[in-house]
Parts: sequence; C-alpha cells; structure tokens
Amino acid sequence: MKKGIVNIIKTFLFPVVIWLFFAVLVQLKGGNNIYVSMASIQDIFQSSSLNVIIAIAVALPLFGGRWDFAPGATMVVTGIIAGNIAVNNQLGILGLAALSMVVAILLSLFEGSIYLLFRVPTMIVSLGVVMLYEAASGLLYDGSGIRLFMYEELSILARQPYCYLIMAIVLVVFWALMKYTKFGFDTKSLGNNALLAVNNGVNEKKNILLTYLVVGMFLGVAALLNASKAVVAPEANLSSTNLVFGAMGAVLVGLYLASYTNMSLGLLSGTLAMSALSKGLTVYGMPSSLNNIILGIFIAVFMGCTTNREVIRRFFGRSLQRKRI
Repeated sequence: MKKGIVNIIKTFLFPVVIWLFFAVLVQLKGGNNIYVSMASIQDIFQSSSLNVIIAIAVALPLFGGRWDFAPGATMVVTGIIAGNIAVNNQLGILGLAALSMVVAILLSLFEGSIYLLFRVPTMIVSLGVVMLYEAASGLLYDGSGIRLFMYEELSILARQPYCYLIMAIVLVVFWALMKYTKFGFDTKSLGNNALLAVNNGVNEKKNILLTYLVVGMFLGVAALLNASKAVVAPEANLSSTNLVFGAMGAVLVGLYLASYTNMSLGLLSGTLAMSALSKGLTVYGMPSSLNNIILGIFIAVFMGCTTNREVIRRFFGRSLQRKRI
C-alpha cells in the first residue's frame, strides 16, 4: 500500500514540478500572475481531457512498435461524418456518441486491414491513410466540415465537468483492458518481445486488429470532444498529423512515467505536464513559433536523460569519487 502511494507520487511529481517552475517564473517576471489562477488551472485540466485520449490512441500502437500518424485524420473524418449525420437527423448526444465510435472504429479497422494486407511499415501505411482521409474530408458535405459547438446539446460533453467524467471513464477502461484482459497481456508480450510472444502462441494478426479496434473506440470519443470544442474543417497536406505530433510529447513522457504505476496514470501525468508546460510558455509571453522549438528541445532532453539515466548516474558517481579523492 505504502509503495503504491509512493509510486503514484513519483508518477505525478513531474507535472507538479513543471507547474511550480512556471508559477515562480511568471511571478518573477512581474505583473498579474494569471498562471496560478483557477481559470488557468482549469484550462490545463480541460485541454488535458482531450489530449490524454489522443495520447492513449497514439501510445497503444507505439507500445507494440508501430508508429501511427492517422489518428488526427481519423478524428477529422469521424467528426465530419458523425457530426453532420447527428445534426441532420437530430440524433441527440447519445446517438452522436455511438455514431462517432462506430465511424472511428471502421476507419481504424480499415487502416489495420491495409497494414495486414500489404505488410509494409505502419509509418508508410498510416501516411497513405492520412492522405486518403484528408482528401475525403474535403469531399464530404462539400467540404463544409462541422461546427458542433453551435449546438449546445450536442457539445455538452466537451464542457466541465462532463469532459472530466469522460476522461476518467476512458482512463479506467484503458487500464482495465491492459491489466485484466487477454488483449492487454498479449499487447504487453508483443511489445516486450514480439518473436518470443508469437512463438508462445500469441496471435499477432488478431492482436493488431484488436489494437486498431480499441484505438478506433478511443478516437471516436476524442473526435466527439474535438468537434465539440472547435471548428472541424477539411485537412490537406498532412496537416491533420499536427494532432498526433501535439500528443507525442505527452506519449513519450507518459510511457516513461508509466513504469512507476500503469499506462493510464503515466499518460495522464505526461499530458498534464505538457499542458502545464505549453500554458506556462504562453502565459510567459513566448511567441508560438518559439514555443514549438522549446517543446521540441524539452522532449529531446527528457528522452535523452531518461534513456541514458544509468550512464548519467555512473558519470556523476565517478565525478563525486574524484572530488572526494
């Protein structure tokens, strides 16, 4: 029990440190420190409610060694199709939610089937699927996109406190899938050693299809929240991959922090950390172009330090020994 509490503290210590760092930094700059305001904190958590779901959809294939760039395009097409059908047929929020998951699952399974059929690297398959889905987004409904936020009933799940409830449900479902189901055990086995797992009877093709099915389910929820918060417009020139790359920092940080507890809590912590970092840079007054550079450097340094932590420990250990001598 005590060890579990300590591990949870270790998991969530990182976003707390990031938040405290920028709270002090903005305070030292002078003026009104809006970073520590309740509105700013709510903004960090509310943006994380969507970003953590995207992070899960990106992390699950990545855990098995498959880079997937299609979640963003899948979300866009899902939002356009499900949103327009729900608005035109007055399906209500439950109908919209169900339709979003069905459409996203079908789109994800299509990508998974293409991968299994051609057996080329997932990076290539997903980029082809991105271009296909982006082209479709410009053709569907004459390229008008969807504006769900204009419909109060249909966009209610993206508002507080419902967005937190949706986030909690997704995190619990993902945790249960990975911990208590055969799918979770097989996914972990394939991620640790694919050849050994297959030799021990794990059906890799079945697991891949199930992975895309689960990813599609989560992307359906993410598409609904995304369409409820902003205009979903047709994408082109791989611009939909921005949604994936925006979540990549949270994924890489979260997968490391997951070693203390589990993937759900690790990805939540990573998402909160990146949201706090992004919000801090904005409040401090950094230009948006410089924000991306700093975020990229931060991710590179973090991954370098965590990947080579044993080398760093040995280096500082030797340095301390030399000083004592």
